[in-house]
Amino acid sequence: MSENQDKNWENTFELNKQLHDQRMVSDFELDLAIRKGLSQGKKTDRDVRKRRSIFVAAAAMMSVFMIFVASIRVSPAFASTVRDMPGLNKFVDLIRYDSLFAKAWEHDFLQEVGISDRSEDTVFTVGSILADEDRILILYSLKGPEVREGKANDYMAFELTNGKGEKISEQRLSVLPKEIEEAVDTYEKLDFRLLDGQTMPERLILKVNMIGHHYEIPFTVDKERFAGMREVIPVDKQMEVDGQKVNIDQVTITPLQAKVHVTADPNNTMQINDLVDLRLNDNTDYKRRMETVQGDLSTGERTYYFESPYFSQTDSLTLEAKGFFLNKRDQVFTFNIETVETIHTPNPHIVLDKVEETGDGIQVSISTEGIYDQTEYPYFNPYVQFFNEDNTFTDAAGKEYPMNDAKLLMWTGPGTESHEMTFSIPKREYKQPLSFKVKEYPGFAKADINIKIK
Repeated sequence: MSENQDKNWENTFELNKQLHDQRMVSDFELDLAIRKGLSQGKKTDRDVRKRRSIFVAAAAMMSVFMIFVASIRVSPAFASTVRDMPGLNKFVDLIRYDSLFAKAWEHDFLQEVGISDRSEDTVFTVGSILADEDRILILYSLKGPEVREGKANDYMAFELTNGKGEKISEQRLSVLPKEIEEAVDTYEKLDFRLLDGQTMPERLILKVNMIGHHYEIPFTVDKERFAGMREVIPVDKQMEVDGQKVNIDQVTITPLQAKVHVTADPNNTMQINDLVDLRLNDNTDYKRRMETVQGDLSTGERTYYFESPYFSQTDSLTLEAKGFFLNKRDQVFTFNIETVETIHTPNPHIVLDKVEETGDGIQVSISTEGIYDQTEYPYFNPYVQFFNEDNTFTDAAGKEYPMNDAKLLMWTGPGTESHEMTFSIPKREYKQPLSFKVKEYPGFAKADINIKIK
């Protein structure tokens, strides 16, 4: 990599570090555990240092492809078999509890690659892949003295392109451990879901960038292994709650995922932000929870991704939800930082809580205490994007200023949850009051929804 390329990637990684440091954790399983009393009265500031990250308002300017992990324990026999296989035995701890790899193994989907690229003393190797028309999982290794000594850069950026170098999936970031107790090489997996309109090409190039290192690994996908294994089910049915509607357009099922595309009715009077506790039921005891999403339902459409029922051999499939996360449209939060007063709020529980001077800035905190009282899981929405995409506010004179370090915190305790939104502004005189547009805020409408897919 040239000195200029290295500098560009260093700047990119610094920006990504700042974004990662502003992200907080939450996932439905952790929230459920909290509901069961595994966490009592604990303020939860779940950031990237705890090795889990999820979409927050600080990254509102970015389109985030949220990732959730849903896996079940597979048989010890499968793990034992993988451990004995050359090329896969080093990955056993990554895939031993992953039912997707177990099913892939049963149906001969796992493809060995074994192609490497070297940068100085480090070697990046694509070991094996698991692919269908819409998704590819890559098992890779990174070896070398820098890795074993814990000196390898902690941020890695991955880009997947077709043989012509055209992007076919969103970029992926990975964080390597900064401190390791024992000198080891790195064995990890990557998960790429193709962009809408793309299908899996035969030739792929994985591009990997670290500060000081760059790798390009071209490899071939054997498409015969999944030829014709794609089921597209037109649905065109509506979910309706309190007069608000979401249309289920179609469901696409491949061996590695199920994809549900939905659109919000343009005539809705409320803004629908998400579907509550969405699951895919194939009439077994196991209901497939959503794994990840793409798109923004509040602006029109969203695609939900589930663990695939392709090999379940079921003739029945139902989409289930517990209602909508929604709120009023075009809301504004107005406040006075001199009197620490809330002037206008979209919800009486959302109030200006604290204003503190910090160095050359002013830290502003907004609380939602009590907003979820008398509600039960899963109606706590941990993914609220409170701040609008532009991350700006205006003073009473109409002058616009930037928000800095906008982030979402969550408070959890026995029987109650709430959010706290914080941001900082430059220390100066402002014409009061101040205001900003609200992207969304906690709110929902309950309903038991069942949509027959097939």
